[in-house]
Amino acid sequence: MNRGIDTDLNATISYYREEINRHLDSFLANKVDEAARISPYARDVILNAREYTLRGGKRLRPIFFIYGYKCISDVEGDAERAIIDASISIELMQSYLLIHDDIMDEDELRRGKPTFHVLYRDICEREFGPGLGSAKSVRYGENMAILTGDLLEAYGEEVLASSSFNAEYVRKALCKYLEIVRNVGYGQIMDITSEMQGSITEDEILMIHQLKTASYTIEGPLQIGAILAGAGDSELQVMREYGIPLGIAFQVQDDILGLFGMEDKIGKPVGSDIREGKKTLLIMHALSRCTEEERRFILRTLGNPHLTMDEIEAVREIVVRTGSLDYSRKLVRENTERAKRAMIQSNFRPEAREFLIKIADFIGDREY
Repeated sequence: MNRGIDTDLNATISYYREEINRHLDSFLANKVDEAARISPYARDVILNAREYTLRGGKRLRPIFFIYGYKCISDVEGDAERAIIDASISIELMQSYLLIHDDIMDEDELRRGKPTFHVLYRDICEREFGPGLGSAKSVRYGENMAILTGDLLEAYGEEVLASSSFNAEYVRKALCKYLEIVRNVGYGQIMDITSEMQGSITEDEILMIHQLKTASYTIEGPLQIGAILAGAGDSELQVMREYGIPLGIAFQVQDDILGLFGMEDKIGKPVGSDIREGKKTLLIMHALSRCTEEERRFILRTLGNPHLTMDEIEAVREIVVRTGSLDYSRKLVRENTERAKRAMIQSNFRPEAREFLIKIADFIGDREY
């Protein structure tokens, strides 16, 4: 389907979201059948992984993947089906990372429903009896979630490796896929360690955002799609100059929504970053500008799983009063503009260039 220069961003996103979901559903249905030939427990795990993956999400990563391809080459007929098929690899990677991330963060909700390890903790208690003990149920849930994440990551590689593109392009795309997983791992090491440290610098926070968010949300998906179309180094560099600042803007906006958003829109409890002890840019900037009494209060709230809404509201007030919210919003705007400039100056195909400029504004202004 050749959509030309689509002026309706929402219609384009909706179209590709539906197509991506359809391809994901078909792929995972086949994996349910594959697992059923091994054991009923394996079948049930993949059924639940299918539900987890399809329960929501903006599908921006595979959309960036598709538009990375479209920056270099047109998509019509078989080419569009092939690139959508390949793009679900990045969404399978996303599910893998989210499942593991939820264990590390001890989150209980993902997209408004139980996280995978919580789901399997409850399944354990229901199927194997409450007499098993809560510690064993928790361990079972985490073990099953880790294994499911591993399977989804392998599925993502399988999708890419078996795609119908030029074999050398597929090899390079797989190398980029593995680079993304590696970068996210390094970023997660820094992130988890920072939660235990007494302080973290803004540069370190931004490096974590680059490794954990920009690499697998925007830059990496764009580049993998472009590689499958035969992109050269100079074209991949432009995508880096677009993807890294936009990925940082995406994460800073995510942090803003995590504290000031609405739970029914963001799909997880408001204030969960504070309960987990995450030192976001919002919090670190506020800590450097608040009173000593406010500083002690914020530090007491960080990592407190029993934080009340009144306490969260008090943190919000400090973040606003110190100018930290305005500072983060300014950072989102500046990085969004940097990304747009890189794309405006590119020689990519007009349809793709126009879409990527518009979606940059969407990311900077989003409420979910």
